[in-house]
Amino acid sequence: MKQESTNDSTPAALRFLFIMSLWLISGAVIVFLFILPQRLNGALDTLHEVKESITTLFRFCDDWNYLLLTTIFSISVIVYTLNDRVLQKYLPNGQRGFYSEGAIWTFRNIANLVVFFLEVGLFCLILTHSVTTPSIYSSIDELPKEKYNILLLGTSKFIDPLGKKKHENLYYKARIASVIELYKSGRVKSILISGDRTGEYNEPEDMKKDLIKAGIKAKMISEDFDGFRTFDSIIRMRQQLQGNETILVVSQYFHLERAIYLARQKGMDAEGYAAKGSMTLSMAQREFLAKPRIILDIYLLNTQVSGVAAHPRRKVSFTKAGDLFILFVVAGSIVGAGRMTRNLLEF
Repeated sequence: MKQESTNDSTPAALRFLFIMSLWLISGAVIVFLFILPQRLNGALDTLHEVKESITTLFRFCDDWNYLLLTTIFSISVIVYTLNDRVLQKYLPNGQRGFYSEGAIWTFRNIANLVVFFLEVGLFCLILTHSVTTPSIYSSIDELPKEKYNILLLGTSKFIDPLGKKKHENLYYKARIASVIELYKSGRVKSILISGDRTGEYNEPEDMKKDLIKAGIKAKMISEDFDGFRTFDSIIRMRQQLQGNETILVVSQYFHLERAIYLARQKGMDAEGYAAKGSMTLSMAQREFLAKPRIILDIYLLNTQVSGVAAHPRRKVSFTKAGDLFILFVVAGSIVGAGRMTRNLLEF
């Protein structure tokens, strides 16, 4: 009769990680205390800066944000565990040596993290694309004949603008051309140029000069020099507008998906006019990271913009049926995630 082989991979993997951690901690202590003693204070300062950054992230979170964070975390654990079950079928498993078993366990979980990261990125890409596509126009003939408040999202005039060799940025050229086209067709009420200004680098001023050269009146143009992120640009545009006027965001198509999604979630009536320009590999990487961050900013972190009034916080009320239902959903998610975690550790 064939005996079933026992699988002690989890304790082996945990022991492996524990020993590796001890080696790393011991090495770090030796380096900081004996080899680089002058760097110790700098290391402590860095730890304090990391702590401050984490605290700042959650500074504006209200009860609902924490509930959503808990729910997302629970769902993430469940998805992570399901992915792990699939990976188990394709990676070797069974009785092996101490280090080989630990290495397999470590590799599997790293692969799982990569898969999970890709899933989150794709979900955010699909979400923003599906919601915003009907509101993005690529031709002046498609755009309704009315006057808009234009939000022109800044970009550098040259590639490597502070370097010796200045090559023209085609994204910049296309955005300027799109605004000029809108102006000549009589669809412009006002223009807000939002971009970065750091020392000699000044996106809004460069764009303003080129628009004025093209014949657009200077009095129609205003500038926002604190548009370091698309998030900042949208929030400042909302602050500038009076009433529920429609804004028309001008940028490349792939960028507009993120901008319009954000604007609509912030209560703005937003549409987009796509400037020419295809997505490069570097832009694809940027959007893959930026779109999940927008979801975090809107729903989970309640991110605020400096100089703009913060949104009022809403407390969870245990006397409201809707709030109690959400609490039960969160509690169920936590219990489910706990069971999935136990299954993960048991393999």
